[in-house]
Amino acid sequence: MRKDTLKNIIKIVKCLQISKDWVWYRQIARTCNIDHKTVSRIIDKHLIMFLETQSMEPFNLKMVRLKQNTDINGILRYLEVKEKLEIKRH
Repeated sequence: MRKDTLKNIIKIVKCLQISKDWVWYRQIARTCNIDHKTVSRIIDKHLIMFLETQSMEPFNLKMVRLKQNTDINGILRYLEVKEKLEIKRH
């Protein structure tokens, strides 16, 4: 995993921990100073299992919040194990 992706994951999770409520993707992007498409891609690829999602279908808007009892250390451990498994597979 690239260093900038890991830094962005940490920024996003910290933003979600601070808010403790439903947050729009664009609000996360503004708070973390990351492009909204990057936020969407990172959430869909790396963080989806740690988040609760809500969508407003006619408008294609998504809101997320952290699941209860989720912390940054658990997410980083998961990503580390996932990375090791992907390296062994290739």
